[in-house]
Amino acid sequence: MSEIKPKLSIVILAWNNKKDLQNCVESILNTYKEYFQLIIVDNASTDNTTEYLAQIKQDWDSTKSQLNIITNSSNLGYAAGNNIALEYVQGQYTLWLNQDIVVQKYSIEKLIQYLDKNPDYTMVAPKLQYSDGNIQKSCRKLPTLRHILNSILKLKWDDKFDYTQSQDCEQPMASAIMIRSNIMQELLGFDAHPDYWLFFNDVDLSKKLQSRDYKTYYLAKSKMYHNHGASTKKLWNIKKRLYWQRGFNRYFTKWYYKSWGGKIILYSFSSLLFILLLIRDTVTFMKK
Repeated sequence: MSEIKPKLSIVILAWNNKKDLQNCVESILNTYKEYFQLIIVDNASTDNTTEYLAQIKQDWDSTKSQLNIITNSSNLGYAAGNNIALEYVQGQYTLWLNQDIVVQKYSIEKLIQYLDKNPDYTMVAPKLQYSDGNIQKSCRKLPTLRHILNSILKLKWDDKFDYTQSQDCEQPMASAIMIRSNIMQELLGFDAHPDYWLFFNDVDLSKKLQSRDYKTYYLAKSKMYHNHGASTKKLWNIKKRLYWQRGFNRYFTKWYYKSWGGKIILYSFSSLLFILLLIRDTVTFMKK
């Protein structure tokens, strides 16, 4: 193993999608030529992901990059699964990627350069695009109950964010974020509470950063493709909604509604949201 210490660590959480994972890894190798550390955490995949991981481990060129493969014995969810990588991280910066991200040329370098030149910023996020080139709405303000209700009712929420312009961003999607490794370790990673198993863990991370006056930036000139929702599409819709509701309740009781009275109001509100989402999903299904 090379004794070179990488400036960058890249963490990918893998689960039952060998094709996307392979595309993600290959896009990194094809576009980023500096020595780096790649950490893949397999969240107990049951498809041919494990065979792919065994193959790349065998073929890996350790003179060009360092590879760490961690295999979880059970699916720990997004937050806890990613946190497993924390003790292995060696880089000054860590790029956290979903397995359905495809890195574009120079996108990683531009994120690194931004953090190098702006020590007052802790996290930076790239522009995310769908495979057809359309921009994904990946940056939002930290949510309030009103914002979430407006979003569910299809009213406008954060639609004024100009994705063509680099700017401060309260809460980017964690599908692709680069963060200073020492800060992520200071925060002990994502909140691994069971209710954050799938949703709101990235919202919570942004809230933690903001609560400590750490700043986040959206860098429009760094571009990556995102096959959005490739993993969550495999979940039964009602189950996915239940995960969302649990994350929603955890986030708002943790940060805002801590009293018993506040929790009663919040749980009543979230139950209403759950019903509205099921109705919306049913109408959408019937229209297909």
